[in-house]
Amino acid sequence: MSGFKKANILFFLVLVILLLSAIYYGFSAWFLIIPAVIYFILLFFGSKNICSQFYIKTKCKSEDKSKVHLTFDDGPHPEITPEILAILKKHNQKTIFFCTGQNIEKYPETAEKITTEGHIIGNHSYSHSYYFDFFRTKKVIEELEKTNKLIKEVTGKDCTIFRPPYGVTNPNIAKAVKKTNMQVWGWNIRSLDTVKNKKQVLKRLKKAKPGDIILFHDTKVNTPEILDNFLRLNKK
Repeated sequence: MSGFKKANILFFLVLVILLLSAIYYGFSAWFLIIPAVIYFILLFFGSKNICSQFYIKTKCKSEDKSKVHLTFDDGPHPEITPEILAILKKHNQKTIFFCTGQNIEKYPETAEKITTEGHIIGNHSYSHSYYFDFFRTKKVIEELEKTNKLIKEVTGKDCTIFRPPYGVTNPNIAKAVKKTNMQVWGWNIRSLDTVKNKKQVLKRLKKAKPGDIILFHDTKVNTPEILDNFLRLNKK
């Protein structure tokens, strides 16, 4: 049972108890606001924290403890992704690129290069819309299926892994994932390469240990240099 279902059951029970108490003892109905506020706070943080497992079972650490596991979101990018691929090849690293369908359409040669060099392409939605977490279940399913079709055209293989845009989950996304038989991937170390400078990111990555899943982006100009430094330092 998901955390969301457990929260619903608990909230309902608490609500019934407080309502009966208010009727029997003459308490003010305003007391009902307290569990409601707690409930909605719980839903918010459950949505924002992909590894809370609140709505969907999510892979946030790897069973393979032989190495740290690198993942890249939002590409492919026609210039930055090839730079990253060259660095990964230099350090003999294989990884997963969670690509958007629209970028696969724009840059199919780059997407194909990812797979020919031995990496995996995962589903990161089609549009990566800022409003993705507000989409209805049907719309989420359409995005997943459209992107899976594009990945199949590039790789020749069925895609079974999905990383939600922004790492946000909710009941509609959970239903869509179940309907499309996808496995959700999160991370347990966020590099923050989109907002932090090289020094700050490398400091964050010092805590990385075998089995960790690290989130990078192959659409940011500073990421290749950060990646090269991290892989070099991680070998020592």
